[in-house]
Amino acid sequence: MKLFFRDLTEKDIPAILNISKDIWEGDDYIPDVIERWLKEDGNLAYGAFLEEEMKELIGLGRVKLFSNGVAWLEGVRVKITHQKQGIGRDLMKYAIDYAIQAGAKVAQYDTSSRNLGSISLAKYHGFKEKKRMEILECKIGELKLKKSDFSQIRKITNEEAKCIYKKMDIGPGDELNIGWSYIPILYLEHKDSLWLTNSEAILQKIDIKSRAQPEKPRENEIWIIFYGDPLAACKLISYTLNFEIDKNKIDLVDLYCKAEAVKYVKELGFKDATWEDEPVAVVLYEKILN
Repeated sequence: MKLFFRDLTEKDIPAILNISKDIWEGDDYIPDVIERWLKEDGNLAYGAFLEEEMKELIGLGRVKLFSNGVAWLEGVRVKITHQKQGIGRDLMKYAIDYAIQAGAKVAQYDTSSRNLGSISLAKYHGFKEKKRMEILECKIGELKLKKSDFSQIRKITNEEAKCIYKKMDIGPGDELNIGWSYIPILYLEHKDSLWLTNSEAILQKIDIKSRAQPEKPRENEIWIIFYGDPLAACKLISYTLNFEIDKNKIDLVDLYCKAEAVKYVKELGFKDATWEDEPVAVVLYEKILN
């Protein structure tokens, strides 16, 4: 199947939304970000078409270029009537080729550990898993918060957090998990977040005000991401959920952590987030570009 590609513009928004409405049972994030994406300079939002006139949009994607040589691939969508025809592979190839032409050193993207289609694309195009964070969740009413000594906990700024992350074990590379995405530490500009540390661990709290990534918490939930010693992190979690949230507004807490910390946070009432009854993680894939 031969496809034709071009840059997308604001005139394409109705067609983009028409594709998006059938993604994730209508809960796609694309409608929240597409206008911003189309206005950004230096990044590519592209569309795929079956005819040379390029009128009927059947797929789309985006490439965000970082100055450190990373090309971030995201937003790949295929019209529901054209799925399972290899179009996703072609959309990703177009993004990879663009990244190479732009001088990127690596291409990256993230996905759910249960998104078999996205994982298949990674294998087809030679991406390798680089890191993952497990996802757990807990309803506010089911938390089992422990009484602890919170005297060593302090709030820190975005810039202080960057310095601490550089000293923490965040896995290979300098990409940092920020919930349903990853970002190089250098580009961590998340002014609406709360950061806490007690020297042995660091915690980030994200709520609906976030603009640092396409996907963000809903109004009734928060995301917590932590790195460092699990026991120290549990103190940060307990402090956050005792003193840094409005329990009248927040119903659900999603927590992102490394696999070795899972057993500790489950003691606080957290359970594995699941998809089709299987635990879910957010996985970072990477391809070295020649």
